[in-house]
Amino acid sequence: MSSSSRPPEPDPLKNLLKDAESELQRRLEEACEAEANGLSTESTEEIHRLEDNLLAAAMAAKQTIAVRRHMKRRDLVERERSIKVDTMAEAADIGVREFTDDKGRPWRAWPVVPGLSKSSSSGRQFLGDFQNGWICFEGLGTSARRRLPRHQASWGNVSDEELRRLLEQAIDAPIRERKPEDKR
Repeated sequence: MSSSSRPPEPDPLKNLLKDAESELQRRLEEACEAEANGLSTESTEEIHRLEDNLLAAAMAAKQTIAVRRHMKRRDLVERERSIKVDTMAEAADIGVREFTDDKGRPWRAWPVVPGLSKSSSSGRQFLGDFQNGWICFEGLGTSARRRLPRHQASWGNVSDEELRRLLEQAIDAPIRERKPEDKR
């Protein structure tokens, strides 16, 4: 049997979630049943049983929440990964563009997609207007750098005239200080 005709493997997290939810439901039903039957406050054994059920329900609730959060994060990472692969393929096909501005100065431009590494994807919410991507502009032979906050979906179809217009809209980027080399 080929790998494409095999049924997909069951998601172990879904099984874990189902078990946790079932345990939560069972423990809550037991606790509610004890209360509905008129829990005797004089019986320490009944109160201990109720306490055990409520503690087990709380643990099952925590496990349910943890599994759901993990599945949500995993699904988000998978969605971002598929978007990144498409966007990276597009950027790789087009790559870096070189053009001259209205004054004849040479520039280099390229698209940037945030979240290509785990550390940058976790800080993505702090990127503001830049969270969906930006275009980098770098003056050739100068220290000039600019950024335009937006993802240019049709990067391969952008004319040099359009690049000049986008460059005018871009904001200056800070110049990075080079760290002195460690001399040992």
